[in-house]
Amino acid sequence: MKNATSSSKQKKHDFVQVKNPKTEHYVKIDRTEGTIVSHKKSPGPYKGVPIARKST
Repeated sequence: MKNATSSSKQKKHDFVQVKNPKTEHYVKIDRTEGTIVSHKKSPGPYKGVPIARKST
């Protein structure tokens, strides 16, 4: 049986994606740590990950 308190201690990461203008591919960013997690080699955005937009 799993301990219910162990799952609540895990960090929930908040991911967004942005398009790299040099490579024209998308990059996944962890907003909680501010680090790049991965980059896509295939064209198109990640599925299920929100695209970060510039706020004006």
